[in-house]
Amino acid sequence: MQLWDTAGQERFRSITKQYYRRADGVILVYDVSSETSFKNIRGWMCNLQEGVGGEVVLLLLGNKVDLTEVGEERQVSHLQGNKLAHEIGALFYETSAKTSMNVSEAIEHMASLLRIREDEEIDRVLWLKNDSKKQSCCK
Repeated sequence: MQLWDTAGQERFRSITKQYYRRADGVILVYDVSSETSFKNIRGWMCNLQEGVGGEVVLLLLGNKVDLTEVGEERQVSHLQGNKLAHEIGALFYETSAKTSMNVSEAIEHMASLLRIREDEEIDRVLWLKNDSKKQSCCK
């Protein structure tokens, strides 16, 4: 598994396409105390749709929930994050990288879905190989 963190910076939009062209999963992160970072997710989704070769497992993380506990104003509600995740077909977690809240759970959930998908792909390839042996023209 490789993780690439572009910190949402615009200057990385063009070079990131080469990194996720063959990606199996993508994690999109926004800051719950920044409506701008939340709105930028849609732009990254457009970028993904242009660059990803096939279906990917998406994980949407609303990060920095620890800040809202210490007085920082939340600009993106849990409901808004969950709604966007549903629209784009993503798993959804709210996390705190600072306190590690839900970070492992989110990554493990995504990894388990990727593993299931990989196992299904292996089974499909094995089934095709076995099926082709049965269709031999020689007796």
